[in-house]
Amino acid sequence: MSIEILDFSRPPNGKERKAFASRLARLEGNYGKMVEFAAKRLRSRPSGGGSLSRHGFRIRKTFCYLENAPKGNYSDRTVPPRCERPPATRISSSRGSTLRFYLLAIAMTQMEKGAGGAGVALPIVGNTRSAGWTDFVVTDAGDNSGINFIASKDKRARSVRSSLKALEREQLLKFVAASGKRGSLEKYHLLDEMGGQGSHIEPYKVPRSHEEVIALPSEFILNSWINVLEDSEISLLLMIACGKGGFYNDGFVAIPSNVRLLHYGIGRDPYMLARKTLEQFGLIEVEEVGRHSDGRADSEEGYFPHRFRVLEDGFKKQALPTAIGILKQQLHRK
Repeated sequence: MSIEILDFSRPPNGKERKAFASRLARLEGNYGKMVEFAAKRLRSRPSGGGSLSRHGFRIRKTFCYLENAPKGNYSDRTVPPRCERPPATRISSSRGSTLRFYLLAIAMTQMEKGAGGAGVALPIVGNTRSAGWTDFVVTDAGDNSGINFIASKDKRARSVRSSLKALEREQLLKFVAASGKRGSLEKYHLLDEMGGQGSHIEPYKVPRSHEEVIALPSEFILNSWINVLEDSEISLLLMIACGKGGFYNDGFVAIPSNVRLLHYGIGRDPYMLARKTLEQFGLIEVEEVGRHSDGRADSEEGYFPHRFRVLEDGFKKQALPTAIGILKQQLHRK
């Protein structure tokens, strides 16, 4: 088996160039302004000496990994339905904010509380005395008329309400009040990352030292990577950091394609796109396995297509200017 660490990247093709240009415009527009606003509000929030500053961002592995693979004739051509994926890929979408909202709710709990602490529950919309979720959640609910992006708070509030309802459906959140009652969406409890996979649904608690968790640098949250990365990129990052079902060597992990698909719920197309972007952004290192010195691969994907490791130093850079710079760099390539 040959292993090469070489750059066989090519200039983006027409389809990729269009996608890069669209993403760049989004990050340089209202969405990027909301990223900056949310980051400023998050940094100004008292940390309370919670676990995030001491241990980084931690989430239980059950959030992104299914112990029991779904039964069925699934392949990258016929991926498992959402209901048969782990919570991370069940709630992900191309433009929704539910995955990022849940991760942010966990992160804000870890900012304030130590091991065993219960999940925080902010109001949807804050006021002059206290912040609400609309101050921290970033969505595509921008204002196309060019009005100051803060005027889109009502749209962001609708997005938050939609995320809360989606999390309840996936048993990652439980409302205290009955549906339909006034303020019913304001009172809720975060639930354990398993999302109803077990026989008993537990309230969310900050992980203790003995628990099996994924650990990412705190800068994943604090430097806005959570809001700059797409859901598919976050899901792949969680898979690499989790590593269950994979094989380790020299600090790298290789995840077989059947494990990626059946246990992590990640299809080949989003996997290939996301891994290239994460590599370009400097968040992961990729070793090509089974690739010859001339760039030819032994197979299109193979059993061990790539070996990965998370580059923790990459998260120390501010996400927004880093991503904008990389996208411009790619678009300038001919």
